[in-house]
Amino acid sequence: MYMKINYLPWKPLLLTIAVLSACGKKSADPDPAPPSTPPTVSIEDVALFEGNTASQQFSVSVSLSRNAEKEVSVKWSTAEGTAKAGGDFTAVDNATLVFAPGEKTKSVTVVVSGDDIREPDETFSIQLSSPSNATLSRSTATVSIKNDDSKIVINNAGYDAATTYVGKTLVWSDECDGPAVDIQSWTFQNGDGCPNICGWGNNELEYYRPENLTFQEGKMLIEAKKESLGGRAYTSSKIIGAGKNAFKYGRIDIRAILPKGKGFWPAFWLLPEGNKFGNWPTSGEIDIMELVGNEPGKVLGTVHYGPGPGSIHTSGTYTLPGSKTFNDEFHVFSLEWEEDTIRWYVDDQLFYTVTKTMVAPQTYPFNEDFFFIVNFAVGGNWPGSPDATSVFPQWLIVDYIRLYQ
Repeated sequence: MYMKINYLPWKPLLLTIAVLSACGKKSADPDPAPPSTPPTVSIEDVALFEGNTASQQFSVSVSLSRNAEKEVSVKWSTAEGTAKAGGDFTAVDNATLVFAPGEKTKSVTVVVSGDDIREPDETFSIQLSSPSNATLSRSTATVSIKNDDSKIVINNAGYDAATTYVGKTLVWSDECDGPAVDIQSWTFQNGDGCPNICGWGNNELEYYRPENLTFQEGKMLIEAKKESLGGRAYTSSKIIGAGKNAFKYGRIDIRAILPKGKGFWPAFWLLPEGNKFGNWPTSGEIDIMELVGNEPGKVLGTVHYGPGPGSIHTSGTYTLPGSKTFNDEFHVFSLEWEEDTIRWYVDDQLFYTVTKTMVAPQTYPFNEDFFFIVNFAVGGNWPGSPDATSVFPQWLIVDYIRLYQ
């Protein structure tokens, strides 16, 4: 038995034609590669401490968005901000930074001047320009020079008092030599007066603490800072002599540089040791020197007295000539205190006198023992609050306090 197979001679022919046709077809060319997009260049901000050496190098990072296929170059220059070229840093103008093929991150170096002087943080900028084989993404960086010093510049010029007076002897002094407050003479009065006398009775804005009083070069410095503590926006210091250095009568000389600016209120003053006539103001207050910072060339000498609750007060003022201020250099604030008479001086120039007859018919409480107070207030009813023009920190700088009798 057998199967008949039909032979179809045309099928192999069709297959052969199909194969030949496929082999002879030319494939399409692939799409050409798109042109390479240039990388972008960015520079980063940096903030570093200036240090105490004469110069220090700050490294500032510059990067590409991807590895360079070709050599990339970019120009860079420095520009002043609050930091000034020549004093705070060394200027650079149109220097060239080069990325070799395959590189992505480089840095530029600027030289910053260091010292041991306390000053505000300062800034300058680095600007990129004229890129080659790249485009700019972030072209400006801020360089912040952070302060890491505590020393301030003190101008020792100015008036100095005599060291002897006819008929008087130096009986007590604080020469402010440090390194710490003389606890035999002073006590820190800390806080903001709350809960008994919040704002110390004047709506002041500071919080007193010992850390704001330091010594440098034989001077006592009380620093007012803009910082939050104890619910207050500012800090400062206050020392009092209650129970330690009370006295009656004599000549007081205080050599000092005063702060300036809206809202600053330094004072040297006296309060009664025993409150013989009753609570303030009945037993009196003697203000050797007060200054309101927005009038930096004028000081006041004042006495407070009266039956209360508010005080009766009488004041004299002393104003420096021209545009001079008590922040420029040292001045000496003096008080001559005798029975029934008080006189105020600046640089030994008499500017005000109060006598017992001027206070009448009120009680004259100023023939009793009083004690010293030194403080630097911020804000209050009289000076008002600091504003955008007020520069922090500020210092009350005291060279000495001397009492002759």
